Amino acid sequence: MMISDSQKKGLRELLLNDKNLTVLLQLAKGATKNMCKTEDPEEALRLITTHIPDIYVLLSKRAIKKELLFTYLSNRRADAATDFSKADLIAKVIQYWKQEHKSSIELSGDQTSSSLHIQSEEDYPIHTIARKFGEWFFERFNADALSLVDLWADAALHLTIIASDGINEWECTTAAEVLSALTSAKQQFDFYFNPNLTHAGIQGRMDSYGHFLVICCGTLHSRDSCVGIFECAFGLFRDPLADNNWKPKKVKCFLKSEAQPPELHYLCSSETLQTALELSVPSDDLN
Repeated sequence: MMISDSQKKGLRELLLNDKNLTVLLQLAKGATKNMCKTEDPEEALRLITTHIPDIYVLLSKRAIKKELLFTYLSNRRADAATDFSKADLIAKVIQYWKQEHKSSIELSGDQTSSSLHIQSEEDYPIHTIARKFGEWFFERFNADALSLVDLWADAALHLTIIASDGINEWECTTAAEVLSALTSAKQQFDFYFNPNLTHAGIQGRMDSYGHFLVICCGTLHSRDSCVGIFECAFGLFRDPLADNNWKPKKVKCFLKSEAQPPELHYLCSSETLQTALELSVPSDDLN
């Protein structure tokens, strides 16, 4: 997601102050790979927004701690409950900026009192449905509550697991086999799937046949440790016998163990979803 003018204004509030100046300069140094070592706060802000043009990626940098984001929200009396992750705080900060820094729209020609609503891409129906599906699916999956009725009877799965001992792949062609393979992999490795439910981690697409595709990624956890990343693509179809709800018919899932996994995983850095990212993104309602 590109950094908007309102988000640049928010970054100025967040980082251009005596308390967080060190963080700002550290971010600028990292963004330019130590090529630019400016001490000018304005120049540092320009550098990071130029070289890190994704607001989610920027706020997820290790230099920006959870405490910094929490303090920022608390000082502005914004919602910052103590039951949170860094991803939650990032989402809250971005939402706060969206509400507080709405850009004024000037109408050329005759000025009227009517207001214009500019819809950001992350609010497109296809992305909104994708986020709702991702939240629903992984909540049920982590709780071992996913059932056969949640899948189409002829659901298909391509599952790839890359671990230190090699690569394993499975292909399934029925709902029962899909559910069994996913559940077995989760239980065998004691995985907890932590999806990145921001726009940078889950989005919707339309394939060349007009089918709805949800692409998402996140981190894999075992007990209290982050042990890897995952990337998934779900082909969804409406089920007229289930209140016309979207259900997965095709699933591709890629799991990879890593010695030093990222704090957050993003679609822009995914290994398996780059082709899907190039598919069309309709801005209107899905029929």
